[in-house]
Amino acid sequence: LLQLEAMVTKFNDFTSKLNKRFESEKLPVRIRNFSNTFSINYLEGSFYNCRYPQYLMAEGIFLGNYSTGKFNLNDDVTEADLIVLADKFVAAAQKMSDHGYFESSSSGGRRRMMVGFMYRFLSSSLRIYYDQIMEDKHIDIEVSHNHPVNKFGHFWSSVGMILLAYPYCFYFGEPLKGCLWFFLTHFVRQSGHFFYEHQDRDIEKLKFGHKDGSKKAAVAFLIIAALTFYYRTPIWDFANTYIDLQFIAFDRTDQYVSLVAMLTILPHFVEIIHEWGWMRGISWFLKILTDPFTDLLDFYEYVIIHPKWFLDFKDHSATYKLDLKTKKVTKVGEKMD
Repeated sequence: LLQLEAMVTKFNDFTSKLNKRFESEKLPVRIRNFSNTFSINYLEGSFYNCRYPQYLMAEGIFLGNYSTGKFNLNDDVTEADLIVLADKFVAAAQKMSDHGYFESSSSGGRRRMMVGFMYRFLSSSLRIYYDQIMEDKHIDIEVSHNHPVNKFGHFWSSVGMILLAYPYCFYFGEPLKGCLWFFLTHFVRQSGHFFYEHQDRDIEKLKFGHKDGSKKAAVAFLIIAALTFYYRTPIWDFANTYIDLQFIAFDRTDQYVSLVAMLTILPHFVEIIHEWGWMRGISWFLKILTDPFTDLLDFYEYVIIHPKWFLDFKDHSATYKLDLKTKKVTKVGEKMD
């Protein structure tokens, strides 16, 4: 009899202490017991109270009756065990409360719960895409930005884009000046790849987005666009003899330059969407849009470089291999005709 009374007293004290902790933490959960048999009471009429046993499972607590929340404890449980058990009950309730599942089923409670769900969904989704963008940037730098001149060019072209190209395009509303600065800074930016970067073609495949081949295609397009603009009058007259071109409204230089600038990005953007989906395409677009800002942090150590590096030109007939661990690039042989 004394042993039974001691067990009842132990579990009554456990119930009382745990409920006080629930109350002090403002958690709408209580437990009640009859001897060593326990059940869970919920103070809020939430649709999702039944999830509390799942949160307990996440803490390593598996109830004897999962659906009702009832459980039993035997007399072998020590005071130390009960302290650990109480900590896990409180932790599970706190996480469930933080996640919004204890909200009342009233209209106001449902509204708060849905707002909380939407916020967590959007924040977690944005975090995933932010991590994806930063991972793409990291891989890009690891595999294609190892020559000092390339890093030097990327830093100073980023300065030009931030201080000149972006403000003219997006703030002052002068697309002609903005695009011209954009083309100039990109010439500096891409010359590091074309003339200096000892690119490992195999490792370059790890990159997502523009690679050496697509960059050369973009350069060829810009050359054609420039020649088309220079010879625009005879081309227009020749084409007009066969096709009525009056529907084309590009009668200003800034319109033409803006269109050409968009076409350096848009085809690859559409290709990514076709192969990988809209969200991957948007993340790639955000990556290249923010590259000038992150490049300042990545390449600030190359604001000034030794002049000797400007004489270390790329051998276009050679094959290069990059060791990702040491960042050492070696020429392994000449390309055969």
